[in-house]
Amino acid sequence: MLHASDQAAGLRRLFRQTPCPVMALFVAGRNPRQIAMETLHVLTDGARRVVALDEQSGSISGLLTAFGYPEGTDLLAVLQSGHSAADAAQDVAEGLSVVPVAGTARAVRWLDSDLHGQLETGITEFQRRADLLLINSASASDGLSPFVRAASRRLLVVEASGAGARAACQWVKCLASAGAGSLEVAVSHARDRADATALFASLEDYTTRHVGLPLVWRGEVERDPLADAMTAPLGARHPADEANAFLRRLRAWTTQAGVAG
Repeated sequence: MLHASDQAAGLRRLFRQTPCPVMALFVAGRNPRQIAMETLHVLTDGARRVVALDEQSGSISGLLTAFGYPEGTDLLAVLQSGHSAADAAQDVAEGLSVVPVAGTARAVRWLDSDLHGQLETGITEFQRRADLLLINSASASDGLSPFVRAASRRLLVVEASGAGARAACQWVKCLASAGAGSLEVAVSHARDRADATALFASLEDYTTRHVGLPLVWRGEVERDPLADAMTAPLGARHPADEANAFLRRLRAWTTQAGVAG
């Protein structure tokens, strides 16, 4: 028997007329892939459906192998073979699908108009079937992909450890240099609330003194309703505006990059 939350989530997707929000995920900690997996599970709370575009690749970093599945075929290769984007998606848990896009993220700015159109059609379908389209970002040293740059929201999940704090500072510098407007932050694996808030305060102090990137507290992954926070509207702007803007920004950014190249 379906719970009320399951029914409500199903109805939301059935009658959705606009694409779902798009969020880029950045993870800082000793085991980023494990933290990403835990965060993805939490984001499906309340029978939400999440589609994760995974920019990580291979058996060591990729999400599919972390969930016990083969590495899978990159979205771009699926489109080039004449199949639909849905064929690249693998259901890995209740409410959660993973789409490998490491190759797509590297090549997207150079795609011809036909392939780019197929990519946009596929992304639109993912957005209509989900409550949240998430981009699992590659490492900070690789820079920001066109997908990440086009996302309307950015969430940094920081492990409460020295390694987590150091990696978080690298992400903050990377995002600030790319012109990010703000960054939402959640803490993972903290001993207690005081430990989590102390880490956030330290990171906020760092950003204030060095880069000026505004941070927004989203609580602890294990204790706070992160799914509610990341699927609710951000500010006064209608969520449909930001959701629809993802493809417009992706198209504009890749066109500019292609011309510049």
